[in-house]
Amino acid sequence: MVCSATLRRALVAASLVVVSALPVSAVSATNGASDGRVDLLQMPGQAFRKRNPISVRAVTALNIIMRTENIEDPTYLTMRKNVSDLVAAQLSLDAAQLHKAWSRAPRDHQIAVLTALTQLGVRYVAGKESPYVQVDCSGLLWLSWRAAGVDMPRQAVSQMDPRMRVERNKAVAGDIVGEGTHVHIYLGVGRAMVHAPFNGKSVRLKTMSEEQYERVVWANPSNIATYRL
Repeated sequence: MVCSATLRRALVAASLVVVSALPVSAVSATNGASDGRVDLLQMPGQAFRKRNPISVRAVTALNIIMRTENIEDPTYLTMRKNVSDLVAAQLSLDAAQLHKAWSRAPRDHQIAVLTALTQLGVRYVAGKESPYVQVDCSGLLWLSWRAAGVDMPRQAVSQMDPRMRVERNKAVAGDIVGEGTHVHIYLGVGRAMVHAPFNGKSVRLKTMSEEQYERVVWANPSNIATYRL
């Protein structure tokens, strides 16, 4: 028998990956057209495939890890490395170092990172946490960690609860990086993050400045949050 927790995780994953399972397009002949033209019928999956390649591959990796407890699954590791290699290339990071950093992170942290990456390009709107539509900074953290099974606070200030704080040298991929009322998800190496910036911009990858790196605080949501899956 499959345990109920695994089934619930599968349902969460399905909400993230269903569009990617659909065909890119379908071809339909025109009604009695004599010039041989055909119409391309746009399928729901096509719009998703036009998103950031990192997001598309992150969905594929999530589809695997949300259905298994085994973070050493060879297929998952291959899919996850596809994601980390693209992230490393975009941020000029060492790909091998990033892959190792993600491997060191617990399963819930890996899920949080991958979920955040599925939202690249989603527009910032204050007070929102709608996947693939609109999110704010704490909404991105909230939905990413809920996908990982952690029911943490929704507001940025509460997400930086002192009881969740960790030392910078102990931070791992998926931990929260906080500054005032703005929060980010740490990518596990150097100063690399994912965040939803203010002023209507979109979710993106970011490298913190050295000055910012020195003043931010770090938190691990799984320190006090309640697991719901």
